[in-house]
Amino acid sequence: MSGPSAATQAALEKVLKGIEDPAFERRYPDRAHFIPADHPRHGAMASRALFAGDPVVLTYPDGRELLFVPEHVGALAALALLLLGRVLLRRRKDADVVRFPPRTHIEARDSGGTPIAA
Repeated sequence: MSGPSAATQAALEKVLKGIEDPAFERRYPDRAHFIPADHPRHGAMASRALFAGDPVVLTYPDGRELLFVPEHVGALAALALLLLGRVLLRRRKDADVVRFPPRTHIEARDSGGTPIAA
């Protein structure tokens, strides 16, 4: 059995570094889900987290990443988005496509978690 993929390893390293280094941890929003971009179901995992209102860090094998941060909404709107997300995820089985709620902020970052584009 082979070890974790390069993207999985990059995601694990970021999580562990965030535990050890408070300054590094502050680069990411609370409740962020670190998902390797080469996981076969990365789109479904990211979409589920985003429609639940949680940020997602999609990590690539070279350490670069995309940060998705959904806009915080009221309780009623959050419930509606969660239901919409469930419907979209059931209708389409594209596990490699990330679907995100309206007004989601997307930011490209280098391997150190520093923004390179927004």
